[in-house]
This record gives sequence, C-alpha cells and structure tokens, in this order.
Amino acid sequence: MIVSLVVLISGNGSNLQALINYFHQKIINGKFYYIKAVISNRKHAYGLIRAESNNIPIFYRAYIKSKTTRREYDKDLKDLVLNLDADLVVCAGWMHILSKEFLDGMENIINLHPALWGQFPGNHSIEDAYNAFKKGQVDHTGIMVHYVIPEIDAGKIICQKEIPIFKTDRLNDLKFRIGYHEKNILIRAIMTSTTNTREHQHFKTGKVRDLYTYDDDKYIISHSDRVSSFDRAICDIEGKGNLLCLLSDWWFQRTRHIVPNHVIKRVNNYLVVKKCSVIPIEFVVRGYITGNSATSLWTHYNKGVRTYCGETFPDGLIKNQRLEEAVLTPTTKDEHDEPISCQEIVDKNILSQTDLDYIKQKSLELFRYGQEVADRQGLILVDTKYEFGRDQDGNILLIDEVHTCDSSRYWVKSSYHVLFNERKEPQKLDKDSVRDYVKGVCDPYDLTKPIPEIPQEQKDRVYQCYRDLYVQLTGLNAPSKVVMGEFDFRERDIVIIVSGSTSDRDHIVKIEKELDKFHIDYHSFSCSAHKETQRLLNIMGELKACPKRKIFVTVAGRSNALSGVVACNCDYPVIACPPFKDKVDMIVNINSSLQCPSKTPVMTILEPNNVAITCNRIFNL
Repeated sequence: MIVSLVVLISGNGSNLQALINYFHQKIINGKFYYIKAVISNRKHAYGLIRAESNNIPIFYRAYIKSKTTRREYDKDLKDLVLNLDADLVVCAGWMHILSKEFLDGMENIINLHPALWGQFPGNHSIEDAYNAFKKGQVDHTGIMVHYVIPEIDAGKIICQKEIPIFKTDRLNDLKFRIGYHEKNILIRAIMTSTTNTREHQHFKTGKVRDLYTYDDDKYIISHSDRVSSFDRAICDIEGKGNLLCLLSDWWFQRTRHIVPNHVIKRVNNYLVVKKCSVIPIEFVVRGYITGNSATSLWTHYNKGVRTYCGETFPDGLIKNQRLEEAVLTPTTKDEHDEPISCQEIVDKNILSQTDLDYIKQKSLELFRYGQEVADRQGLILVDTKYEFGRDQDGNILLIDEVHTCDSSRYWVKSSYHVLFNERKEPQKLDKDSVRDYVKGVCDPYDLTKPIPEIPQEQKDRVYQCYRDLYVQLTGLNAPSKVVMGEFDFRERDIVIIVSGSTSDRDHIVKIEKELDKFHIDYHSFSCSAHKETQRLLNIMGELKACPKRKIFVTVAGRSNALSGVVACNCDYPVIACPPFKDKVDMIVNINSSLQCPSKTPVMTILEPNNVAITCNRIFNL
C-alpha cells in the first residue's frame, strides 16, 4: 500500500523536516509513505528549501489582497490540492485559515495545533495558555492534531498530549517544550489517520515479487522471501527478498552502459521503477548445459532432444559442460513457461524481427559482461534469464531483475573443473539445492499435491549461498538475516535491547513501554554472553550493516558479562539496565554492571523510564 502526503507550511519547516525524516520514501508497517508536494503561503519560507533539498516538489501560493480575492485564492489553492490527489493533507505550521469554501468536500486534512481541544484556538494559543497560567486559571496546556473543519481548531481529535506549565517557566521555555513534543504527536497522528488508506494501488502479485503503483508512471517492486520453481512457490526463505533486491539493484547500476533499464532508484529494500508494458517472453541465456526443471536444457537433451528453441546441439555433451558459445533459449511468460524459438516469436507477432534482434544482442552482451564480472570474483555465471518491457515512449528497457540467485545459476570457479572431471555436481550458489531437495521428496509437477515442508536447515543452507554470493560478487558487507528479517530499514534511530536470558522478558517489556512514549524504534533479542558468545559476536557484527544510529541496552544481572562484551565490540553507547527481585539482588546486579574494565564504557541505569529518557537525549544531541 502507498500513502501520499501533501504538507502545508508557512515558516521554518522544522515539523516538515521531521516528517521527511520519518515518512518520506519509507516503508512503515507495510505501507510506502512519501511526501508528494509541499505548499507554502510565504515565498521565503525555509521549509521550501528543506523540501527542495529532498527533491520534493514545491508550490508557492500567497494570498495578496491587491491581486486577488479571497474566493479566487481559495479556489486556486483547492484546485492545486485536489490535483495533487494525496491521501492526506497535513497542515504543519500553516499560518492561514482555511475557508469554508476551500474545505467544502475535503475530508482528508489534518492540522497540528499547540493547545488542547476547546482551550486556546487561533494563532496565539501558546501565549494565551501562558497568560492563563499566570492568572492561575490553568496549570497545563497541550498539543493536538485534529481534522480541519470550518470552525477554527474544532475538528475531530486524532490525538493530543497534555503539556505541564511550571512556575519557573518563561514563555520561551513553554514554547520549547511544546515544540519538542510537536513532532512526535504529528507523526503519531499521521500514522493513526492513514490506517485505512485506499487499497487499490496494489497492482500485481508475481511468483516472487509484488508490484504496486506509484504515481501514474511508476511502480514499486517489493522483493518477497518466496522461492519459486517448477512454476509454483515452494517455500519462503527469510531475508532472501532483501538480498535479491540489493543484488539486482547492484547489477542494474552496472549494466546501464549495455542497455537502459527501468530502475529509478532503490528505497530501502524496494525498487522504484518506470512503468513498462511487459514483453511476454523470458530471454534465457545459457553458457552451460545443466538443470533439473522441465524447461532446463539438460532435461531435454538427456531425453534425446538435439534441437531446442531453434538451437541445435551436438551429440556427446555431458551434464554441466560448458557450451562453445552462449545460446538464447527463450520461454513464454505464461502460468507455465514453455520453450519457444526466436522464429516463433516473430511468426506469432510477439516482436518484430528488428526488436527481437536488438533484444537478442543485448541479452548476449549482458550475459558476457555478467560472466566477466563473475569470473573476476572467482565465480561462474552459468545461465540466466532477462525480461524486457516498453516504457510509455515505446523504448525497450531491461526490467524485473538481473543476475540474481533467483534468475541465474552461479557455480564456484575454483572447484568446477575437478568436480566436472569426476562427474560430480558443481558447488552451487543458487536455489538449485532447494530444487534438488524438492525433486527428491515429491513430484513437484503434480499440482494436486502440496510441496512438503522444507526443513529449516535446508532453507538456511540456501540463504547462506545467497549471502555468500552477494558478498563475493559485490565486495560489500551482506545485510544480516537477523536485521533484515525483523527490522524495516528506515533511516531512523533504534535501540537494541539485548538480554542474557528469555526470563528477563518482563523487564524488557518495561523498557519497551517507556521507549514507546518517545516513539523510539527498538529491537529485542536474547543471547547469553557466557553460553552463546560466538552467536552474540556474530549478531554484533551483522548489526554493523544496519544504517541507523544505535544505542544498546543490556539486561543482565549477577555476573554481567553481557554489557562488557557488547561495549567491547561496538562503537555505540551501551546502557546496562539490570533486573532485580529485591534490594539484595539489586546490590549484586548493580555491582556486577558497574565493575567493567577499562576501555569498556557502560552506563548503568536502573529505572526503565530513565533509560528511555537517556536514549532520547542521546539521539537529540
């Protein structure tokens, strides 16, 4: 699902910046949020610069009495907002009353107001609250976000928060305190008000990827963890989708010199792409004779077939043998892929001869380049498939994915010749191992029977192959399966809570509830520093790939090695918050947490509330 926002501002745009940081082009709870446009009624509002620096379209609409009437201004502004067709319009410091004429028929506008409902409406609410406090009329004020109606600051409340006023407060102190909380409550209100946004933007569910519309000329490709073979989904492998997204994007960026492609940009583990009409052919290029599926070259060759997809092959070939030249063996893109020759593609008017020749040339060029890159990294690109489409101008583009473990076979180069000479299967870095397993336990083409559950160790083995391939090909650190399976990769702060035992869960919950109050993301897991040291070190290493600012909170008592191990193996703040049953237990656990050796900086805090406050202050430095 996609959620588009239009933000109305008049000034500095600090709340706009918070929305950009939190929402713009981010995946949150399965929704893709983006800010479609920013509108200001002041020409020199700094918020416009903030928007432009994030490539968000801006519009300037000022009400100037000498140049237009209020009715004309409202109509122009309303037409602009309606044409932008956003799911939600957010007034984030819009210092201009929206008239009844403008609001007529508009139900998706919310406003941030620095006062509680019914207390201090209008532009001077903070001053009004402060003055009322000085007169002894109130002891607090607040913030609310509400739906906008013609009556000023009187629409239905989405959420609100009380803000205390202290005797020592100056007006600026109160303004600062309100400003500090505005961003969180505005974010929470947007999340609340977009829980039931329109669903029609989901476009298509494929075998392993899901497609969503994004504006009129773009799609979002979501890479799932589904594994497809034998023309059906056979299992899910956690973390696989993210790896394939990263790898596909890596190849797309490196093959633009050969053929243009549909990728506009990668957002986290999603690809934003140009909308294309798909050419209904998979262009399979093979450098070796191998495979086990019904459409594999070796399957047909082993049955005595010597002409396949219009290509003729000599007698005497051995499974996994390199072909003299790479060949193109297309298949249809139907529910069940079927081999098809290049001549049949032209005869059936799927493509003209000119377009087919172009695609064939580019497919072979892509494959040669892929083989060269793989060879330099100690790998063999065995075979692959390419898909093409036409953009709105009729240009042929490379689409879908390229040279991933889902669409390609990779073997380890160093052992290939030895294993081939011994007539053994090569070392594979693809999904062939899971395909081989399925064929060994059932007839995968019998659609009347489900695929048996694939053991976790088999899935882990395939995931590790995918991970190893990514690292070896790209030279980059692989994203962690732990991280990518459980985090969404929003570029925001996160607290990682590590406990020594699952029995500490009640204490962790207390910390999580306090972090919720500050809308701080967190992730919790258990791992004993004494009993699972290597696992802890592995996780610490994997977490380094997460592009977020991090604080570690450790929950362990008695002999608290956990805090020290974490602090020694990361460059992030570590807060120990030991659990305890009574005062005696507390003294033991505190001493354990405090007695860390030199160069092992650990902060010890007992109260979960103080842990959350400290994290919030660190992140706001």
